[in-house]
Amino acid sequence: MPNEGNKYTPEFKKKIAQKALENEKQNLEQLSDQYDIPVSVILMWATELEKGGEEAFKEASDTESTAQKDKLKEADVDISDEELTDSMQHGVMYDKLNYKRLTFWSVLGIILVLVFVQALFEMYQYHMDTTQLRVSSESEFYQAKELKENAEEKLNTFGVVDLEEGTYRVPIDSVINEMAVNEE
Repeated sequence: MPNEGNKYTPEFKKKIAQKALENEKQNLEQLSDQYDIPVSVILMWATELEKGGEEAFKEASDTESTAQKDKLKEADVDISDEELTDSMQHGVMYDKLNYKRLTFWSVLGIILVLVFVQALFEMYQYHMDTTQLRVSSESEFYQAKELKENAEEKLNTFGVVDLEEGTYRVPIDSVINEMAVNEE
């Protein structure tokens, strides 16, 4: 397996890139196996050599050495806070939670959720009640009940059925009482 983490000198990079260009970027697999360098890296070096000429790898090595020099600069810092030093060593900061505020907002959130659920339940009940009332008023039972009430009203009240023929309506209780009195 090619080792991609190696650091190569500019002369070595130039040598490999020239070999790749001499072969017109063919047989890169053999070159890769011979020097234990990935084909993609060889192609990158060849492209850099084509674009930048002889100076391509020298500039790269100069910038690499400058970057390495910048990395070597270190700063010594004295920290008197033990918590901060401990946090920096472990890579995390200690959290100081305000438990009163956390408890308050948790309880308030739970209460709001319960109120919302109760409101939804009440709206559901109201909707069900109005729907049942509307359905029952439109049902056959309601119509039958209304016909029965009209029939009972006719049986229990006085009224004119046909004036020309002389037909009148008399309450049934009155007729039964009249018949009972006449039989005695």
